[in-house]
Amino acid sequence: MELYQNELAIVKKILKENPRGMTISDISRKIKINRNSVGKYLDILLVSGHAEMVAFGPAKVFFPSKRVPISNILNFISDFIIVIDKDLKIVQVNENFLNLFDIQLDSVLGNKIDDLLKISLKIPELIPNIKNALDGKESSIETTFKNETKKFYFKIKHIPTTLDNGEPGVGLIIEDITKQKIAADKMFNAIEDWKTTFNLISEMISIHDNEFNIVKINKALADFLKNKPEKLIGKKCYEVLHGTNKPYPNCPCQQIRITKKTVVFEFYEPYLRKHIKINVSPIVDMDGEITGSVNIFKDITDQKIHK
Repeated sequence: MELYQNELAIVKKILKENPRGMTISDISRKIKINRNSVGKYLDILLVSGHAEMVAFGPAKVFFPSKRVPISNILNFISDFIIVIDKDLKIVQVNENFLNLFDIQLDSVLGNKIDDLLKISLKIPELIPNIKNALDGKESSIETTFKNETKKFYFKIKHIPTTLDNGEPGVGLIIEDITKQKIAADKMFNAIEDWKTTFNLISEMISIHDNEFNIVKINKALADFLKNKPEKLIGKKCYEVLHGTNKPYPNCPCQQIRITKKTVVFEFYEPYLRKHIKINVSPIVDMDGEITGSVNIFKDITDQKIHK
């Protein structure tokens, strides 16, 4: 293994000393190693990003890579990065990771990832996923971490990779998704609050799309229709309100598409045996296009009977 690493280093050095490029035969003669072995070492250097190759007809010419050292790149990445070898030892971490867990580089390099897990990342499924990544299977998990001041939400990607020595490794890319999680939770809570409020409103309300489908309907209106909200969502409003298979003549939902203004409409509905007053207001998107309507119903039967 040590000889193998030494010969890789020699090939890298030869390429750096000859930036105009060398063929496999050139390198083989220079370091007195057979062409097959040189080809194998060059394949490793190509895969690990330490060499580049350009084909000139049948000849392949190899050059030293012009890449930025990976350690420098990692420190410009906002995610938290750990690189692990096939023995589950840590071979590289970026500064963001060190800062997050308040640890020093020399305290983690060369140590097994298990040791780090005991201290910081207490995630049972991490090791099995790392082993799967060593077999070429990419995966990701979400987890939480809490330090002295803050709770974090992380998404951890397990990426199969090839290390500088050509051996398999795993890159753990730990993305901080705390803001997204908090925003999603707030949105979910807001939606739940809205649903609760929507169903507590005594007025009878429904929301329809442009195809006359009931998108939302509150409990008050569903009760009036002697049904449940979940049974009415997705049905055509004219089917539910009028018992027909086509829109009502002079339907206010059609009128608002022309006027783009609220329409107030009163009618007697034989299907329901009710006098109804309805306020229909357009829902307008950012481009000024109508995407649906908000409909507020009122049962005015008693008023009409006693008038």
